[in-house]
Amino acid sequence: MRILSRSSAQAPTDDDDSLVRPWHQGAMTPARMLLALKAATACTIAWIVAPHMPGVVAQYPFYAPLGALSVMYPTLLGSLRTGMQTILGLALGMALALIVLLTDLNTVITLFIVIVLGTILAGVRKLGVGADYIPMTALFVLVIGGPNADSYSVGYLVQMTTGAVIGLIVHLLIAPPVDIRSASLELGRAEKLLARYLRDVAGEVRVPGSTSRRDWVEVNQQLAQMTSEVRGVVQESATAMKGNPRMLLPNYKNQEPGLARLIQVEYVAFYMRNLTDVLRRLFATDGSHMVVPAEVSKELERALRAVAEVLRVAWRVDGESLQALTTALTVVPVDLNDDEKDEVAILARRARARIADLSQQLETLEIRNTWDHWWLVSVSTDLERILQTVNTHGASNPPPKPRRTRQLALPPLTLPRPVKFSRIK
Repeated sequence: MRILSRSSAQAPTDDDDSLVRPWHQGAMTPARMLLALKAATACTIAWIVAPHMPGVVAQYPFYAPLGALSVMYPTLLGSLRTGMQTILGLALGMALALIVLLTDLNTVITLFIVIVLGTILAGVRKLGVGADYIPMTALFVLVIGGPNADSYSVGYLVQMTTGAVIGLIVHLLIAPPVDIRSASLELGRAEKLLARYLRDVAGEVRVPGSTSRRDWVEVNQQLAQMTSEVRGVVQESATAMKGNPRMLLPNYKNQEPGLARLIQVEYVAFYMRNLTDVLRRLFATDGSHMVVPAEVSKELERALRAVAEVLRVAWRVDGESLQALTTALTVVPVDLNDDEKDEVAILARRARARIADLSQQLETLEIRNTWDHWWLVSVSTDLERILQTVNTHGASNPPPKPRRTRQLALPPLTLPRPVKFSRIK
């Protein structure tokens, strides 16, 4: 299949057809280069400031650049969160080592106990990246600090904190860019691959063996990986927007990283994975033909292509969108109203007509109430759910309209006259 081809080592473009990104993707982007320059600047400043710290702290200047480097993350919130977690992990590791040193046990036993307890504490998820510093810091306090563990702990913690503060200041003064374009490109790439994948599935149903149908399992695994990668890029863009001073500029106002598009891509990918997994069971063992009647496979192929056209037009995948719209207008007689003036609604109506034809065909054949029948019903359901995800106009089973109940005219309420009681003489 075309979507299984590997991409080259170039930067991502709109024409990238690969499902899985190469391992070196994103290493030489402008945002990464800016982050590298800021990290080098922060570490240099920390190294210059560290020897001028008061008291015993000045004896450990090499920890200041390490603290500056530990908070260098692509986003401001990520850097702030990482800095706090790192300092907390260092403090816990030092406290653990100092407490164990008070026991006056053998060095080997002390080292064993510290590593065991530190590794257990590192399993606390809320500590984040700071959890990894707990056993490492405790080990440094025991091995490097030795008899001067208390002064070493103070110097270590203060220098790391100083470096982290310097790194955060540099990160704030040179705010990271808000890279919304990368999220948009990744979403567009995912949309294009999903539309082409569904088109290839329709071609395989029409002529078994014309595409790499045997790779559907592998493609579905790559789809899951692709959606995870796209979610990571979109979430990184959304996180970069929070607390970023650049968002105060006029050019960055009302920017959206594409969370709504991400939800659509994830839902469509899930339905397509389920759809292709079911279709695999409708082919013969050798893959030469489908085990369902030819009438059903023909209607199934039409429904798949109709939904693929909806995806192409809704997501503006390629230049075939105009041709698909023209075909829809010539095949399906439509009466445009206010709710159906856009081309996506027109194609969705055509696709739902194809799905209805498939369902009607299933009810008239001998395979009814067999496994093949229910698998095809599942496929038609997935196609309908894809349409509802992309376009909500004209659903096959829209919710019923609320009934208008007529209010009954009640007679006016008349109160009985009060009864007068006469006093008995």
